[in-house]
Amino acid sequence: MKIDTKDIVKQSEKFALNVADQISKITVQPFCEISFHSLQFRDKATLKKHIDKIPKSDNPLIYILRVQSPKKVKRLIEYFENYHSANKLKTKNKDRVNLSRYNKTSSDVLYVGSSTTDFRTRIKNHLGTEGTRVYSLHLCKWDNCLEYDLNIFAYEVISESNETIERFIVEILEQQFWDKLSPIFGKRSGL
Repeated sequence: MKIDTKDIVKQSEKFALNVADQISKITVQPFCEISFHSLQFRDKATLKKHIDKIPKSDNPLIYILRVQSPKKVKRLIEYFENYHSANKLKTKNKDRVNLSRYNKTSSDVLYVGSSTTDFRTRIKNHLGTEGTRVYSLHLCKWDNCLEYDLNIFAYEVISESNETIERFIVEILEQQFWDKLSPIFGKRSGL
């Protein structure tokens, strides 16, 4: 099989320059900051009363989940480690909860992620009131009813040219947040 590798390199260069041009026409700006006390998301009915705190956006969002108290973060980590050990012994796709990767960092940021569609549902996944199959924090499933305040910071990704922002562009931006904040949970996007 004969492949023109010089052409592949040239096409890759054009692609990278196009991506750089697209990114140069994007702004990332604060969209909202929401706080939840853990008692507000223990179950679906209670959360339903508070979920309207989360505004809607037509643009992609990059978000950060953070617990302010270092003592509470330390307790949460202990609870997670205990839950994670027991959860691993359960059957995948049956009774095991798909938890976010544990990075064992000393950050005060729990998670960095992005949403291009339904931000509210993504947050419900992280809080633990929505499903078990999607990889998320699922906080209320393992936080042992600890009382703490969770802050959610969302940043809107806006195209100055009104072009649709492709998912991989959002992931490139998300990686920069992830690298800067070194969250305790989650994984760096797959790019």
